[in-house]
Amino acid sequence: MSEPRRVHYIDWLRVLAVLLLFPFHVSRVFNAGDPFYVKSPYVSSALTALLAFISEWHMPLLFLLAGASSYFALRKRTINAYTTERVKRLLVPFVFGLFVLIPPQTWIGGRFNSGYTGSFLHYLTSTDFLVFNIRDGGDYYGGFGIGQLWFVLWLFMISMVALPLLAWGRSERGTAALGRFARLLAKPQGWLLAAFIILVGEVLPDPVGIPPFYYLAFFMLGYAIMFDASVIQIAERIRWPALITGLAVAAWFALTWQWRESFPDPSAQRAAISIVASLGRWLTLLGMLGLGKRYLDKPGPALAYLAPASYPLYIIHQTVIVLAAYFIVDLALPGSVQWLLLFVVTVAGTFAVYEAVRRVPWIRKGFGLR
Repeated sequence: MSEPRRVHYIDWLRVLAVLLLFPFHVSRVFNAGDPFYVKSPYVSSALTALLAFISEWHMPLLFLLAGASSYFALRKRTINAYTTERVKRLLVPFVFGLFVLIPPQTWIGGRFNSGYTGSFLHYLTSTDFLVFNIRDGGDYYGGFGIGQLWFVLWLFMISMVALPLLAWGRSERGTAALGRFARLLAKPQGWLLAAFIILVGEVLPDPVGIPPFYYLAFFMLGYAIMFDASVIQIAERIRWPALITGLAVAAWFALTWQWRESFPDPSAQRAAISIVASLGRWLTLLGMLGLGKRYLDKPGPALAYLAPASYPLYIIHQTVIVLAAYFIVDLALPGSVQWLLLFVVTVAGTFAVYEAVRRVPWIRKGFGLR
């Protein structure tokens, strides 16, 4: 049977995943090889490897938690109420952010990476912010983009695509079937099945560079595992071995990209590597769920503040990073000091914006606040 009370560890894991975005996206200003709206003169290949390691499990965790949260939402809402809530919480903030939070980032990207000289007002009124794919580099070079809001848009679309299965899960037959599936996922052979589902999602068509079926797989797995307590029970029991093994696989995968690229695509070698990587991701998520259940399944003042704040913090944080980085990277400071200064300014600035907007009723909905 599933838990009738509030599942605090799901909230805590979501909060911690969002807070991790502060150092992650600050580091995008300093990592080597990847474009960003602003780049420091001090770039690090080690940071590139670290970000690749985190990327193996970080966004999968957020989509898994979103699927789990949908299970709990549908225990107290009809499908129509759930759909309405998704529109208000996801689509409205996406449209709001697209015209309010993203243009400052892409304007900075245009100035820093493309030599754009127009004012921000001109950038908006001339519709330069709608020019698509400048210099084949996307919105890092100015023009149209969705920035960090890709997660919000993808989550909305995935929630809508998954509606038939979510509705089926509310039926007696669906509840029984998904309960059996969850019990299978609690077994070692079920871990291989989860890895296969993740792999299939990864290799399905990806037209825009953000694999929709890959994240749909994590969303649906997160939804399914809540139908029976056995997955969380086994996750709690094997939390440390699962997490250590999963993170070791993620580190191996991130560090061996040149070796992996040496194999033909497709090939048996690449297929084997991909299934191992997918299994590593699943074990990492099981370990994190187990640790959350064991140590974080309790309320408190910090969670009461951070749980409703995590979503608007996600929406706001990257805009603050880009605006602050534009000025900080030109300071005559060592790279490590620039990173620390940008991190402090980002955290303080993001929380300050959140504290301001949550007090203004008419703007709360634009940041996903009820």
